[in-house]
Amino acid sequence: MRRLRAARGLSQEALAYESGLNRTYLSGVERSERNVSIDNIARIAEGLAVEPWKLLKNE
Repeated sequence: MRRLRAARGLSQEALAYESGLNRTYLSGVERSERNVSIDNIARIAEGLAVEPWKLLKNE
């Protein structure tokens, strides 16, 4: 998620706004400190303008 966000030039704050999630939650997800629900995967993907499966792909 961090790579996709950075590639689009988005800050955590901007992604939080676009996805409707809290910035601290997104920060925890990026650091693998928070579990993420399928609903939130969809919201993050929408904020990043990518398909949800791209967030699940381990690169």
